[in-house]
Amino acid sequence: MRKYLLLIFFVLFSFSAIHAEIEWTLSDDGTLTISGTGDMPDYDLIYENKEFVSTAPWCHQKDKVKKVVIEDGVTNIGDEAFSCCQNLASIIIPNSVTSIGRAAFDDCSSLTSITIPNSVTSIGKDAFYYCKGLASITIPNSVKSIENSTFQYCIGLASITIPNSVTSIGEHAFYGCMGLTSITIPKSVTSIDECAFLFCSNLTSITFEGSIPPKFGYDVFEDINKSIPVYVPANSLEAYKKALGYYFEETSIQALQR
Repeated sequence: MRKYLLLIFFVLFSFSAIHAEIEWTLSDDGTLTISGTGDMPDYDLIYENKEFVSTAPWCHQKDKVKKVVIEDGVTNIGDEAFSCCQNLASIIIPNSVTSIGRAAFDDCSSLTSITIPNSVTSIGKDAFYYCKGLASITIPNSVKSIENSTFQYCIGLASITIPNSVTSIGEHAFYGCMGLTSITIPKSVTSIDECAFLFCSNLTSITFEGSIPPKFGYDVFEDINKSIPVYVPANSLEAYKKALGYYFEETSIQALQR
């Protein structure tokens, strides 16, 4: 028994020591403030009281969280940090943050917009999965890739800016984003993985800026109107017709006007 208690103490002490500089407070008005220096820990989902909840310490009060303020000095947002905080409506991220972890905002259905600073270089997979109230987002030009399922089922997402720094779009990245009406793929993108835009059924136009078509996975543009205009560089018209012929009518693939 003594050895068991000592083991528990050691684990708790080790966790506290590693993350001793990260603290949090939740005010009466629902503002969750994360302060300190260094990385937030990563959390997991556990099944508790017939629902999945994050192991983040504030998630036992998740229904009270309406706003998150991350103070300068915190360098990342941990995995599953705010997942299932369904009343979270706004978040402030400082320039000290360089990464957003896996499923960090999973199922934050009240989140309508978010500003990601240029300091952020990576956004984990499932980061905004099923944020159905998210209407717009600008990805900073410091991010190199859009990971798997990052915006899957963001059904309210009406606009998104993909910067020229992004070279790949992961599988299911925008799966089911039925609010999207147009998308521009910058010339930096060299690959778009399977089902990336599957069920984005309200798209009315797609623009490709690269002279070489990206490498496409399976079902990238499945369930999208085959006759919508797809604009591509004039000198690459035939290459895009070959690459996209399965998804769109030949006449819908048109020269991009400059």
